[in-house]
Amino acid sequence: MCHARPAVVALCALLAVPPVWTDAAWADPVRVTARWDGDAVIVEAQARLLAPLHLIWEVLTGYDRYAEFVPDLQSSHLLSRDGNAALIEQRGTAGFFLYRFPLEVKLAVTEVPFERVTCQAVAGNFKELSGVYELSPEAGPEGAFVRFGYRGRLVPGFRLPPLIGLPAMRASVERQFGALVREVERRSGQLPAPDSQ
Repeated sequence: MCHARPAVVALCALLAVPPVWTDAAWADPVRVTARWDGDAVIVEAQARLLAPLHLIWEVLTGYDRYAEFVPDLQSSHLLSRDGNAALIEQRGTAGFFLYRFPLEVKLAVTEVPFERVTCQAVAGNFKELSGVYELSPEAGPEGAFVRFGYRGRLVPGFRLPPLIGLPAMRASVERQFGALVREVERRSGQLPAPDSQ
């Protein structure tokens, strides 16, 4: 969520989270894993999208629209842009069950059109927050698809209870990454609009 990671960050589970596949409405599941690396949480997410590459890129880089469809985000604003470099500010809350924590981040984003978006927190309530979204067109038995992936390293600047921190972070990233996938599929006509469900 680079992308401001709208998402900006929330992923984790207990000491070492096993791979988890969400059972959502889209055809191909989203896989999210999270683990501790010292005081950092390392998160990875991936999905296969049967949608045009240009549409996926449009959703991924439409930072000002994130708050419309990404859970936990209350606001996401493009503050400035210089070519393929952008500065984004995001705010919201995330959590796991009853535990909630604030998300406040200003992200420096670099885009390599139709390939990847990297982001690095330059301000906010994370000591460290870096991530990369990657798009890889591939071919399979069912035809062409795009492998959509995310890798992030997060070090919160706020206290996370040991047994809650990892699950809370993983759950947040899962919701945010899944929201990007659902928005791509909604805009490509594979899912109905939210108000028609």
